[in-house]
Amino acid sequence: MIDLTGQQFGNYRLIRHLGSGGFASVYLGQHIRIDTQQAAIKVLHLTQVDTQKFQQEAKTSASLRHPHIVRLFDFDIQQGTPFLVMDYASHGSLHKRHSSGEQVPLTVVLQYVKQIADALQYAHDKHIIYRDIKPDNVLIGPHGELLLSDFGIAVISKTGRATLQPSYGTAGTPYYMAPEMFRAKLEKASDQYALGVMVYQWLSGTLPFTGDNVFQLGHQHIHEPAPPLRDNAPFISTAVEVVVMRAIAKQPPDRFPSVREFAQALEAASKKPPIGTTQLVYRGHNDAPGHTCAWSPTANAWLQAEAMAS
Repeated sequence: MIDLTGQQFGNYRLIRHLGSGGFASVYLGQHIRIDTQQAAIKVLHLTQVDTQKFQQEAKTSASLRHPHIVRLFDFDIQQGTPFLVMDYASHGSLHKRHSSGEQVPLTVVLQYVKQIADALQYAHDKHIIYRDIKPDNVLIGPHGELLLSDFGIAVISKTGRATLQPSYGTAGTPYYMAPEMFRAKLEKASDQYALGVMVYQWLSGTLPFTGDNVFQLGHQHIHEPAPPLRDNAPFISTAVEVVVMRAIAKQPPDRFPSVREFAQALEAASKKPPIGTTQLVYRGHNDAPGHTCAWSPTANAWLQAEAMAS
């Protein structure tokens, strides 16, 4: 891979290589006339670019304006090489913030999910699917806010011929890909599945499925049930587990109707007290005298139970 540091793309000179992936190499760029203005320049690994299609897809991504989406504010094709100019988030990603195997407190996970789900719902309402939700693509803004990066890059990268194959040779990251994506199908619920996998990983410290290649991972996502979340995260309530496991259901109709409803359900479940088993009951301070409530996984709800013998 050629290091393009020092070259100029549009109004920006590439001053430092930040990283590379299957679709693009990312550089820190500095404006050639405004010294204080920096941006992230994504140089796409594409040749034989369909200029009209590239511009159309890039304009769609640039039209997104949301406080939790990295802004794409310029794009062009220079000597056959397409590039995107985006806001630079200097505080890294959630992948760097949380090391492999780290368990993240539920209160923190809830704050993450609210922001990510809000951005995804905004895009879904515009009939745009993210396609590649993963911790690497969630950046940290200057005030600690989360920012979804690379919005639409999987689609934009289909406007030409790839010079480098993405990891596992597919659009998306197999550890987080919904079962339908392995069958070359894509739905809004696919983004919910990926976010659900991230929540599972943060709470348990492990991914639900692991493998050495896309074929192993695809088989697991499609056919094998995910291990119960509470096996590795016994501190969470059964209510939270039910919500997360529903978000990563094999079939899209079995997930929540929207990613917003997933986030709302997770927040509501987090307010339920942790219970060791599904059969235990608790007496809330607002319960009617002589009554208790218990979580029913089959009904996906808290049900009023018979009065317990004293």
